[in-house]
Amino acid sequence: MHQRGRSIIAVVLTWALAWVAGHVTAGAEQAQQRQFVAPPPGFAEACKRYRWICEDRGRAGTEIGELLPIAEQINRRVNASVRELTDAENYGANDYWTLPRNGSGDCEDFVLQKYSLLLAAGVDSRDLSIAVAINREGENHAVLVLRAPRGDLVLDNLTSQIRPWNQTGYRFLAMQTSADKQKWEVVAHQPLDSQILAQR
Repeated sequence: MHQRGRSIIAVVLTWALAWVAGHVTAGAEQAQQRQFVAPPPGFAEACKRYRWICEDRGRAGTEIGELLPIAEQINRRVNASVRELTDAENYGANDYWTLPRNGSGDCEDFVLQKYSLLLAAGVDSRDLSIAVAINREGENHAVLVLRAPRGDLVLDNLTSQIRPWNQTGYRFLAMQTSADKQKWEVVAHQPLDSQILAQR
């Protein structure tokens, strides 16, 4: 995110450190238990403005495999049409989650735009989750995760390619759950455990 949304990283690092400290001596089975955390403040505020972020819209009846080409198109289109700009530059705020305004936004804004367009295209809301991570440059970052039969895929404003989560090189810290869109859970393992992903 290139120094964007520093409050996000502070929150998720606190989540991750607390989670790891509480499980450092635990066995593998216990460590795989889900740990729910408070969502990022920016996410909670966005839910008030955009209820679709936090609502379960049920099954749309369209297979994910049929929608992958649409997801790829949406990812490329949003990345190409939105200019990266910090919340401080765009809104005079440290962390403000919103749909892109004036053709610009930071990584969370890219995520919300793609989320909205994928819902409109027929993707089930339970197959979409917002995640926060540390990217390859060690910076805090937000991405959109699309659940697919062969594993979770990541829509990212830093690349036009949709990649499996374990091929991004990111350290995922926390993400929105599938069963309850208002809840978030810690995913501090790196790489993420497939059993944890299967439980979402």
